[in-house]
Amino acid sequence: MKTIDTLTQLHLADPELFQAVKTSLDHKAVSVSKEDVAILVEETLWALSMEISFGQSVAKGYADLIGEASSENFYRYRELIRRFGHKGPTLGRIMAEHLVPILKQGDSKFLKRFLKTFMIMQSKGTYTLKDPLDELSTLLNEKDLDSAYAYIDLLGDTFLREMSYVQCQNFAYNIPRAIRSFSVSRRAWQIKQLHRVIKADHRLFDPFLLGMKKGLYLLSQEALDDFVFLTLNKLNQKFKLAAKFLSLESKLSIDTYSNMQVTVPLSEVRQQLNNYLQARTSLSISVKSLSNLPGPICKAYGQETFVCSDGKFIYLPDEISKFSTKDENKKLYKCLARLEAGLYEFSTFDFDLEKATEKCLKSEGVKDRRCEFNPILNNEHVSDLKRFFLSFPVPELADDLFTTFEHGRIRFLLNRRYPGLIRQTLPVLQQEALNMIKQKEHRDDVFLLYLKIALNITIHKYVDLDKKTAAFIKQMDKQFKTAIAVDPSVETCAELVTIALPCVDMLLNTSEQHENLEENYNPIPTPFGWRLRPDLFFMSHLNFEQMAAKLNAQLANKGYKVYKSDIRRKLIENKGIISNEDIKSILFNNQNTKDQNVPKREISIDLSWLDLSQFLNERALTPLISDDNGPVFWYKEWDCNLNDYLSTHTRVLDKSMPEVSDDFYISTLKQRQGLVQNIRYAFELLRPEGLIRLRQWVEGDEFDYRALLDFAMDKKAGKIPSDRLYIKHIKQTRDVAVLLLVDLSRSTSNTVYNSNVTILNVEKEAIVLFCEALQVVGDAFAIAGFSSTGPLGVDYLRIKDFEENLDNRVKQRINAMAPQRNTRMGAAIRHATCQLETISSKVRLLIILSDGFPNDIDYKHKYAIEDTRKAIFEARSKNIFTHAITVHFAGDPKLDDLYGNVHHNVISDVRELPDKLLRIYGSLTRH
Repeated sequence: MKTIDTLTQLHLADPELFQAVKTSLDHKAVSVSKEDVAILVEETLWALSMEISFGQSVAKGYADLIGEASSENFYRYRELIRRFGHKGPTLGRIMAEHLVPILKQGDSKFLKRFLKTFMIMQSKGTYTLKDPLDELSTLLNEKDLDSAYAYIDLLGDTFLREMSYVQCQNFAYNIPRAIRSFSVSRRAWQIKQLHRVIKADHRLFDPFLLGMKKGLYLLSQEALDDFVFLTLNKLNQKFKLAAKFLSLESKLSIDTYSNMQVTVPLSEVRQQLNNYLQARTSLSISVKSLSNLPGPICKAYGQETFVCSDGKFIYLPDEISKFSTKDENKKLYKCLARLEAGLYEFSTFDFDLEKATEKCLKSEGVKDRRCEFNPILNNEHVSDLKRFFLSFPVPELADDLFTTFEHGRIRFLLNRRYPGLIRQTLPVLQQEALNMIKQKEHRDDVFLLYLKIALNITIHKYVDLDKKTAAFIKQMDKQFKTAIAVDPSVETCAELVTIALPCVDMLLNTSEQHENLEENYNPIPTPFGWRLRPDLFFMSHLNFEQMAAKLNAQLANKGYKVYKSDIRRKLIENKGIISNEDIKSILFNNQNTKDQNVPKREISIDLSWLDLSQFLNERALTPLISDDNGPVFWYKEWDCNLNDYLSTHTRVLDKSMPEVSDDFYISTLKQRQGLVQNIRYAFELLRPEGLIRLRQWVEGDEFDYRALLDFAMDKKAGKIPSDRLYIKHIKQTRDVAVLLLVDLSRSTSNTVYNSNVTILNVEKEAIVLFCEALQVVGDAFAIAGFSSTGPLGVDYLRIKDFEENLDNRVKQRINAMAPQRNTRMGAAIRHATCQLETISSKVRLLIILSDGFPNDIDYKHKYAIEDTRKAIFEARSKNIFTHAITVHFAGDPKLDDLYGNVHHNVISDVRELPDKLLRIYGSLTRH
């Protein structure tokens, strides 16, 4: 009899549940016995007869256990569900859900502990079970048995104590939340210390969590054990003394903690690293936590990753406790950031497959060897480096060899430019590699080559080499030094890979084993998991990659020789903008670097046929006019008299606001100190807590006890009760990007009534507070100003870009804001919209801060209003929400025509702007 035949009765009872069970069973890797399915149906029907949710939980539990638990545990599940189900469907449902991960583990000792703890908690009330057991199931599903053992013991001893209803409810709610806040790698022993504290005095629970939040989570296992020991000693003297010590509220506890701390959190060194990266690379690269990346990315090569990057951020661990001292751990952060910065300083990710192919085919060492770059691999979703690796029979081996030579190249160039940096960082990598040698039983030849080329380790001091391996490493080291001395470009590493591969094949295989290498090769480990991650860089700049490929193909069709990587680099430098002059410069450089013995000469290049708007995200720009201060864009403008657009009518010059050293930013924070504190608190509340609770749902995650009371009262009163009895938990995230576009027209130089302060100064104060607020809430934001003198003189002044940190340069640009000329608002909005278009945030918001109506040469009244309104409609069609704030203005019904009646605010007294701007922003983004 087929499984579906056995499930027929279930289909009659609950078709939806039948479908869910059938789908689960169909995906089983093992065959499903008819007897197991029959038990599933029988027990589910029994449970359904008591309560629908109980029956659903039983069915899902059996479906999950079939084929994944022993026969003994399968029948044990049946026995326990029956036993607790007879006590009531609620207990039965809880047991049906939470027994499954326990029985799948197959640990009888743990099952006994669970049942004992379950009975203890049940004696306090069923309300104590749900949240704690949900967390237990999470730990078991994550295969964290150590934490699960510690947690079940914690629950048993906690609820064994004599406690009031309120205390039990508090522990049932807060203990699971506390466990979720613990770091996965430290969770097991941190739970044990929490258990130790509660066992001594349950009143120390809150002080322990407060201390953990303040920094105790950074202590090592031994240090936290010692700290709790000192706390319990103080508990013998006085509870208040122990509570203050444990919560880090006394000077003695803070000093003790500081002396014990060896773990360094990223937050402690982030600003220092960001300043260093900005000064060294002059790029908009900053530091970010590795936890922002998906888990598989961090373990892509079978080892823990301590550092990687995507061209916008360098990702580092949330905390480092690798070494026994705080200074060593802090030094490791610096070493990793400095090494990763070298990849950008020396153009690792500017690798170009076309350049590499030409170089490989010209090389004497490669000419007679098989070096094929398969044209089929020209996939637009694969980076050039990945395509290079895929052109070899064993891509992972090619990746390892390239990593070896590229790390060696970075070491060579760093030593030439920053010898002091190498003296500080290289020993850290070398020591970690030597530790890996001691732990690694099989030392393959590629790993040994890495030690020599990348880390300059004298291998024979630590490893006994056979003659073939020693000769190969010596030969490759010599070839590497020669090649890098001649041409230290990243493509030289590709040439070295093609030279080394045949020799590596001979070392790793006999002729009979060659086919096995393709299936069995494992990537080599590297110190701290430091590897090239071209996949991250490629996906982070995918738009630029595709634009560069299209433009490169167009130029190639016209007979122009240009490399895609050169175009991509220019696009990244200019944030997605490229002009005809940029392309001429690239062509000129390529032409004159072919033969460096020939003097540089001017080349006559006609690019009048090239329409860049078809490549650059369909923007209406054709920057035929160059300007020393920045790129130029051309935009259409709406003529309400013609009822049509004027093509390429307005010229926008995009440039950075000059920096002016001033204390305006700092002094504003001091003057508005109270307001700043209130703002930080208010915006902290905008940050999502992770889950929101929604009441009065027909189905959900738990009962709404208020609704149950109403249900009982209505039923008793003879009314028809509501079936909305559940609470639903929904994950809440915040993904907002906002661009603040500030009108810098001449009228902002007017003074505020009864004051010597100008309108612009008040706007600048508001911008300072705006920056501080958005730093707290974590929204991506940019700031720009604009002014104009006619259709050919619109200036777009960048103050802060989305990728930039709020550093001194940004603050100096805010200082530099000054009244300019007129207000051609439509062109400024269209250009700001283009900037927001490149941002992938869920909510994109353009806030326009102005002191009146748009006004410019031949751009007034109805004409100006209609063009601005059209620009706002264009932004909205691209899912960019626009909101205007008009200041120092009595208000006018025509503002509704300009922005729409609900998409603007009028602040007649500009002095209220700093406070109201933040309120408006909070209401716009509270979702």
